[in-house]
Amino acid sequence: MLSKNIILCICVFLIVVCSGFSVVFADSVKVNIPAKTICADQQLQLNGFGTRTKFFIKLYVASLYVQNRLSDANQFLEMEQVSCMRLQITSSKITSKKMINAIHEGFEKATKGNTDPIKKEIKTFSSYLEQPIKKGDLFEFTYIPHQAIHIIKNGSRLGVIENKEFATAFFAIWLGEMPAQEKLKHGLLGQLQTLP
Repeated sequence: MLSKNIILCICVFLIVVCSGFSVVFADSVKVNIPAKTICADQQLQLNGFGTRTKFFIKLYVASLYVQNRLSDANQFLEMEQVSCMRLQITSSKITSKKMINAIHEGFEKATKGNTDPIKKEIKTFSSYLEQPIKKGDLFEFTYIPHQAIHIIKNGSRLGVIENKEFATAFFAIWLGEMPAQEKLKHGLLGQLQTLP
């Protein structure tokens, strides 16, 4: 006879599978990462995910959603399909100021120091991050080809930035030649896990 714990585990597993969610441990951080999601009214599929760490602190779990899965970063950065980067904050160490500083550093690396063409857009984007950030917050950054990046926090729309060059630089923060973290880049490209 099956124990109550085993029956409970089976029930939870069936609920997770039927709902289309994957319960994953990204470097021991337990988060729910859906196999499919809707971003800016577009249904997308999971391309890959990973955890951003610094000094052994797990800062956030990033997951990348696309229309058609890609494992080549350069091909992805051509920005020819709808795509969405989701960041789920997993550490209370992250503050608005630290996030803005990290984003600015990311843009510097992504553009090889040439941020002038998108300076105005970076300033606008930074303003969306000025609200307090806490553990558990979920950001969604969705790119619609030839239109814009839609910025959403915890389901509320913060703003839109219409500039493909900015969009390319933004996603290059994680997927470019000098990514925020090499292991995270491979995870987002689906090279470190088997996806459904």
